[in-house]
Amino acid sequence: MTSLDAVFSGVGGQGVVVLSDIYCEAAILEGFDVAKAEIHGMAQRGGSIVAHARIGDKVESPLIETGKADVLIGFEVLETARALPMLKHGGNVVVNMKYIQPCLSGSNTKPKKEGELMQILKEKARVHKVDGAGLAEKLGNMLVVNTILLGALSALPEVPVKAESFKQAIAGRLKEKYINVNLKAFQLGRESVAQANLNKGRQIHNHVTETG
Repeated sequence: MTSLDAVFSGVGGQGVVVLSDIYCEAAILEGFDVAKAEIHGMAQRGGSIVAHARIGDKVESPLIETGKADVLIGFEVLETARALPMLKHGGNVVVNMKYIQPCLSGSNTKPKKEGELMQILKEKARVHKVDGAGLAEKLGNMLVVNTILLGALSALPEVPVKAESFKQAIAGRLKEKYINVNLKAFQLGRESVAQANLNKGRQIHNHVTETG
């Protein structure tokens, strides 16, 4: 694939815009044409933020049509489910396994539980779960969850940007004292998806062997 339409979804303060910027900068390093847009409450900490990022040989518009995104990167489960209509059927979802209980003061609507939201995701997409908080805790820095998600995204075979370009973009964007921990975070995220895909492959192989 020489083009990819990606949607990044989260809330203010999670680093959605920074992550989408680094993703685009990595694509530019490889000569891709890039178009990007952020929508919703960018300045509002805790408000929903959605970023569109399109890369390819030639990109005309920064906005992705509903139902046309190749991949959805979600910073937490609820915001990922909210952005799901943007994804094409059978597309990829990279989701940080964090659930923020919605505030429904004055509403009779009962919020969906995390398990229900994950089932909705799985019915439409290939879901890649990432324990962002757990991996960040290993590094002793809870601020690198967005870089972990970037690493997870980079591990998808549909992504045409090389890992080295992502690393170069990380180093070019961040202050020197933060580069090392973020490069480690990127690698952990990348390895988590690669290992999960390997485990799925083994499960399929074992099932075929048992039923064959």
